[in-house]
Amino acid sequence: MIAMMKIVKKYRKMTMKIDISRTKLAFLLPLVLLFTMNSCDDKLDINPESFISSDAFYKNEEEVNLAVIAIYNSLYEMMDLEWNVTEIRSDNTFFRPDGTPDSDTDRFTLDRFTLTPTNRLSSDYYRACYSTIALANRVLENLDVVENTDTRDQYEGEARFLRAHAYFNLVRLYGPLVIVDESISGEEALTLDRSPEMEVYDFILEDLKIAKENLPESFENQQTGRATKWAAQGILAKVYLTLEDYNSSKTELAGIINEGPFELLENYDDVFDVDNEYNSEIIFAVRYQSGSVGLGAPFANYFAPLQTGDLIVKGDGRSYNVPTESISQAYPVNGERKEPSMADFWLNSNDEPEYDKHVVKYNSDFSVYNDSGVDWPVLRYADVLLMMSKTTLETEGIAPSLELLNKVRERAGATPYDVADINSSFAMKLAIEEERRLEFAFENQRWFDLVRTDRAVTVINQHFNREPVYNDPNSPEKGAEPIQEWQLLLPIPQYELDLNPNIAQNIGY
Repeated sequence: MIAMMKIVKKYRKMTMKIDISRTKLAFLLPLVLLFTMNSCDDKLDINPESFISSDAFYKNEEEVNLAVIAIYNSLYEMMDLEWNVTEIRSDNTFFRPDGTPDSDTDRFTLDRFTLTPTNRLSSDYYRACYSTIALANRVLENLDVVENTDTRDQYEGEARFLRAHAYFNLVRLYGPLVIVDESISGEEALTLDRSPEMEVYDFILEDLKIAKENLPESFENQQTGRATKWAAQGILAKVYLTLEDYNSSKTELAGIINEGPFELLENYDDVFDVDNEYNSEIIFAVRYQSGSVGLGAPFANYFAPLQTGDLIVKGDGRSYNVPTESISQAYPVNGERKEPSMADFWLNSNDEPEYDKHVVKYNSDFSVYNDSGVDWPVLRYADVLLMMSKTTLETEGIAPSLELLNKVRERAGATPYDVADINSSFAMKLAIEEERRLEFAFENQRWFDLVRTDRAVTVINQHFNREPVYNDPNSPEKGAEPIQEWQLLLPIPQYELDLNPNIAQNIGY
């Protein structure tokens, strides 16, 4: 983070599409921000000087807009890493069936909660989030050049929304954080210290409240993918829910349900259809596009089994993020969510089944390695309904909460619950927890849900005790020890501690 505070921007010749879903900016951070933009039509050609300081760049509305787009594109790096620090640490997935401590130490130790402060994946995710924050700060410092008030408000709302999104993930994963709300020098950064979690949450809430007021309700088609008022309102509701402020969360959720343009699609599978992106259920997603234009997602290849060649996705798989036996068995027989989400086997060249579980939610047809076009949803309308189910349970009781839960459950083809099936508030909480697990499987939600409900230690220890991969008597080195409360937080990266002696490490590391 410290090295990112003062970013030198280096530009090369670039061509850029206006649609942010078709714009790619690759970042070489922390010392240099290198913009590379790919396109095929509707181009805007820009030929800046080889070296342009950041102060010289923000001169007009168009340049600020490019800087806002840069924040969105920084999400690519966050998403590339996020499943490692969320989904693998949950009971939804594990590292790899044949994975050993030496085969991939960083993922292996994340999976088993034995990582150290030098873990590359955790450190890189921390750095990626602060890169997004730094880009947002630069936009917020240069809004005065935007003359149109509505446009200026929009850019401020987008920057604050994306900054809050990064901080929200960071505080839930790492605890107390260094709050950086402006560009600072390396020397200034050395004087900073971590702020208590509640101060970080207050900062996030303020950003999201302003974003909600400043952002439009929708964008024209060519701008689809930019954050709207509804996205800010939905994440704001999730922050309130995390803080157990159920009334405030309920107010925000009710606004989306009663006034927003969203609805559940009839078929669960359609939500993730590459030809049906940003449908009526998607409130905010990170956008990808296949077609060898540099905008494809790597997740289909990450998650497909090893040695599958082109039988599942183009270019073989890596067996990362493998679904667990427990989630495979958790899907109801008459449900419709399992097949679009995961598979228990694949067919080899002889049409014989090979029993390797794998995620399929991000698969699409593509012809170049790491080039899936499926967007990664960050907030869906189903999430709004299930959050509302939780807040309603806490404020009104089981019956109205159950009605909301069943809307999601019935869409998935599962048998709805009756009030007689849920005999206590705790049973209802578990029903919501399980519904969220199946509805948002492999979308990086499960870990945050377990932490929010104080169920993480119990569930993960059950997971380690029951899951076959951790209990193979022929491979004791793959075992996992029970976790403790302190292990729920990731360690602050060692490079931060080395650079700034004011920063204390999380307990236990």
